[in-house]
Amino acid sequence: GADLAGAALRLREAEALVAAQPAPDPVALAQVRFELGGVAAQQGDLPRAVAYYHEAMSVVDEAPDAPVVDGPVTWRILARNNLAYHLHLLGDLDGAARYIGEALRLAEERGALGLLPYLRSTEGEIALARGDLARAEASFAEGLALAERLGMPERIAGLTANLGLVALRRGQTASAIHRLSAALARADALGTRHLAAQVRIWLAPLLPAAEARAALS
Repeated sequence: GADLAGAALRLREAEALVAAQPAPDPVALAQVRFELGGVAAQQGDLPRAVAYYHEAMSVVDEAPDAPVVDGPVTWRILARNNLAYHLHLLGDLDGAARYIGEALRLAEERGALGLLPYLRSTEGEIALARGDLARAEASFAEGLALAERLGMPERIAGLTANLGLVALRRGQTASAIHRLSAALARADALGTRHLAAQVRIWLAPLLPAAEARAALS
């Protein structure tokens, strides 16, 4: 997130190198296109991000399966997760729900435990967008508990922020401030600038005027 233009340049170089091989590795190609989707999303181009995630999914779905959770299955799951998340941001909640359901089924079938905190976060955000606060909270809480067990600091920060948003929707301002502040401290410590910026935007309206201005600046 520190140099998105530089990241995109290197990823496009990687895409060209993979595509130039006599037998391009579909897993490598899917990973590159997945990461290009992440760059496009952070630059605010959500339709382009969705297109990259569709491409990543299509490529890796054609790859031969593997007997263990690696390579193809990992990127099949992650492509569907990110496709679901960004469709939800674009307002396509039915499409988002379909893809996150596919991702969760794949993860559970293959025992991809380490991916579940990401999937539960996306599932919860879709539920939150639909106004289903109970389901959103359950998804976020399940994801957070697993992220803490697995030692995933970025997901702990993100899911803590998600639970703050549920509290905010319920009118529990003190709880929302507490959770969002805790998430922000973690995001700042980790240097995850995109997440830290998001949390400041969510937190600012809940703060006194001077603190809000400082957060937004």
